[in-house]
Amino acid sequence: MTTVAAVPIHPGLLLFAALLLTTLNGCTTNPADEGTALETRLSIGTCPGEPVPSELTVTCHRVEVENASISVALLHAPNPTGKPVLFLHGGPGGRAVADRYRWLTPRSKLLATHDVVLVDQRGGGDSTPSMDCPEMSRPDAGEAALAGDRACRDRLIKGGIDPSSVNVEQITIDLIAVRQALGIDRWHLHGVSFGSRVALELMRHDESAIVSVVLDSVVSPDADEAVDLPQGILAALLTLEGQCTGDGSCPSGVVEPLRGILSHLKGHPVVVQVDDRSFTIDDTAFLAAGVDALGRPDGPALLPKALEMAATDRLAEAMAILISAKTTIVDSTRSAVSGSEVNRNPNTGDRLAEGVWVAVTCGDQLPGMSFESTNVNDPIHQAEHSRLMALRARCAAWQVPPTAHSTRLPVSSRVPTLILAGDLDPVTPSSWARSVARHLDDSTVVTSARWTHAPSTWDPCATHLMVRFLATGERPSGPSPEC
Repeated sequence: MTTVAAVPIHPGLLLFAALLLTTLNGCTTNPADEGTALETRLSIGTCPGEPVPSELTVTCHRVEVENASISVALLHAPNPTGKPVLFLHGGPGGRAVADRYRWLTPRSKLLATHDVVLVDQRGGGDSTPSMDCPEMSRPDAGEAALAGDRACRDRLIKGGIDPSSVNVEQITIDLIAVRQALGIDRWHLHGVSFGSRVALELMRHDESAIVSVVLDSVVSPDADEAVDLPQGILAALLTLEGQCTGDGSCPSGVVEPLRGILSHLKGHPVVVQVDDRSFTIDDTAFLAAGVDALGRPDGPALLPKALEMAATDRLAEAMAILISAKTTIVDSTRSAVSGSEVNRNPNTGDRLAEGVWVAVTCGDQLPGMSFESTNVNDPIHQAEHSRLMALRARCAAWQVPPTAHSTRLPVSSRVPTLILAGDLDPVTPSSWARSVARHLDDSTVVTSARWTHAPSTWDPCATHLMVRFLATGERPSGPSPEC
């Protein structure tokens, strides 16, 4: 096992911020960028969102890159002993800067040893131009929903925003520019969900600037989601079934009850009302809501209850449970923009920029999908296949061209890497963790039957493993967490 020694921080981000405050007049050209094709400018500004009380110093910045202004927050540790940590949020189209309270109240243990860098990736959060799409708030399926897609796309294009300009490679280029603008020579990466996909691309393009990496709920660049996701959902459900039948909380299991519900809804969709809104729930919508819920911390306890209600003609109550599951630092985006599911985040300025989600999904991920149903007789496979077919129709409406094939190749790297995966995770199958690790020379995969999606953002054990690894390079000696 290779360990990573603690490295003194680059002349102090806190000192750097203080110098900026006294020397900058709005923006500057960073010397690190001299000789590059793009001029990157850095300025200090007001932090977006509600003020967050904290004893730590927090500085917010804007990094001007080509055709975009990237929002950045620096959380300054009192006495950092290691290089800064870049947190890479989920999505695509998520945010981090306005959600800095998640690191400050209560204070993350990572801030005892490292400064933390939060970045709203291009098009999302407080970065501009925004690719939020309030037009996509309709929960209906078919042409009604696609009309909202086309309306957002047309508005963005009329405003001079090319949706295809946001993709994994461009986000990576932006982040390299952010690192250079902040005067950081090397940093650690903490990528969660889609953030892990960006972390891998940074490892591909900027490896020498990376000390170590934590990939939580990793998204594999070369995955065929049309094949992997139905199988991953079933694997997570079987893990849940083994646990809840064992403790008596789901005597009838979860897989067969779910199959029965999906089979009925496929031929007999039901209109339900939740929170003063009406939704048409078919098999695709119900499975998506169930997957979305299971991926959250309290999902394993709620899903069996919801299935019991749905099986006894209490579908509205079941849906209310599923869509009220607690969110984490990484919100699942399946329900927000896929198929006919309930839209949890319909407003501009929310935690998801729908236009970014579509652009990256259609440009980077869709070209790697086969769209072949692997088990036409399984209602779970059928419902997920229908969701993916609806996604293909959505991408046709957006007309986002495929990105370079090179971004969908496996990433090889020698950077020390810790990979965390949950056997209960139906969003990013644990099989992706093992697939990614095969190409990383110095990686350790840790899985747990207790973890759902993004455990390092909510589970104390996973958080401990993440903090310990980034601070000292230590990692478990085996595939199970040592907590």
